[in-house]
Amino acid sequence: MKDMFTTFLNDLRPGRTAALATLAALLLGGGAVHSSDGAPVLGKRGDVYQVAIGNYGDLFPNGNEASETNEVLRLEARRGSGTVENYLVPGSGSDDSDRTPSLFFDASTGRLYVVWSSSDAATLTRIHLASFDGSEWSETLEVSGNIYSEKSAPRLAVTHDRFKLAEGGGESSTRTVLHVVWSEATTDGEKVMYAPVVLIDGEPASSWRRVHRLNDYVSQELAEEPFSVGVAEKLLTAPTVDAGAESNAVVIGFADSDTGALVQLELSTPATELSELADSLADHLSSSDLCARIENEGSGAITRVAEAARIHIVVFGRRITSRVLSPLAQDFKNVLVDRAEQLCDEGGLTGVSSAARIHIVVFGARAQEGDLLERAETADSHVLLAAAQEVDDGYVQHLARLQVKSERVAPEIGTGQPTIFVSPNGTGAVVVWETGSSLTYVETTSGDTEAAWSESFTLLLEDSLSRSEAYSILHERARSLE
Repeated sequence: MKDMFTTFLNDLRPGRTAALATLAALLLGGGAVHSSDGAPVLGKRGDVYQVAIGNYGDLFPNGNEASETNEVLRLEARRGSGTVENYLVPGSGSDDSDRTPSLFFDASTGRLYVVWSSSDAATLTRIHLASFDGSEWSETLEVSGNIYSEKSAPRLAVTHDRFKLAEGGGESSTRTVLHVVWSEATTDGEKVMYAPVVLIDGEPASSWRRVHRLNDYVSQELAEEPFSVGVAEKLLTAPTVDAGAESNAVVIGFADSDTGALVQLELSTPATELSELADSLADHLSSSDLCARIENEGSGAITRVAEAARIHIVVFGRRITSRVLSPLAQDFKNVLVDRAEQLCDEGGLTGVSSAARIHIVVFGARAQEGDLLERAETADSHVLLAAAQEVDDGYVQHLARLQVKSERVAPEIGTGQPTIFVSPNGTGAVVVWETGSSLTYVETTSGDTEAAWSESFTLLLEDSLSRSEAYSILHERARSLE
């Protein structure tokens, strides 16, 4: 199965090959506390967390965990009881330049996540992730991608589910997926990166990190007929991620320079049982020698192999509800009968196995969500590898389903730093930029992608409306848009 896993890494690439990232990092200097400190978040029992950036000696006057001149991150915990406690964020105590921290509090587990970027003296830029349970830190993880490329502030959202593996002795496990998004400079311009970090019962499922370039997944139709407008450079470096409409999904919003579009993608993590079934079916078909049998035995071989595949799905997928499993098995049999010869001509047995894996994940997940199975092209649906969990002598693959939810012409913005807020279904959005003592924003108004934005509106920041309150109400506005 490990050989199949290596093959799958190559199978799940988008139609357009991602370019190598450019060697273009900027040397960062040190300094005192920055104004870009992370926004505060509410934890449990009334605790409020905030991250500050600055020299260790300034942030920890009596500390001895790092050199006084090292730029570090300090987590401030203002307890509901009234006390204030300060913690050095692990991994930020070296002589690197740390910046752009973002916080996410996961209410279901009570853990606080900190994600940030750092650059060293050789101008190598990395993205780090750590979690805090209120008193103790986890091990710091790196999710960097290309370390030679300058990166924007990373953003984070978290999803959870539970699953049982056929090879896991029937024990139930909790899967936590940390969805990390940022932009970085490449030879093709500023591009958006996505790194899913999968934790199984709190421990990383894989020792490696798979980074996906999301600009490669815009629809083929948009790629062939892009909007004829430019996109503000600052908007290209402001990707965002937020909770989706389903508990296992997030929505990622970003501006794409090649098409002039503001794109929203839904990333969901279908039930692990579906991923395991998809992997098992791919192995089963790889051993069927289908393509050679078609040449030797004719079309009758397709019917026999397709029926065997249907039986395999029913037997191996027995932990999946019969309401989903039976029609899924029959649907795949029909697909294989219709497409086997084409798949063999285009990609041989590897193409058959890859198509089987994608079909099970995409259409199985759709059926689990209550939608009817549809015989449709999957041009705007893709399957990404999120992690490979080592189990016994093989791997269980944790997959992510990517779908394009909306693509509209990117809005014109002012000179301030922009922020994108997205709706749970990925069709509505608010884009806001800050200038002096005011926030200006536009919001989506209709499904007409050529005239999809409202006129601009301004919120004045004053005693009756603080900066954090203004951003909060704009975030809530986006969550209510269709």
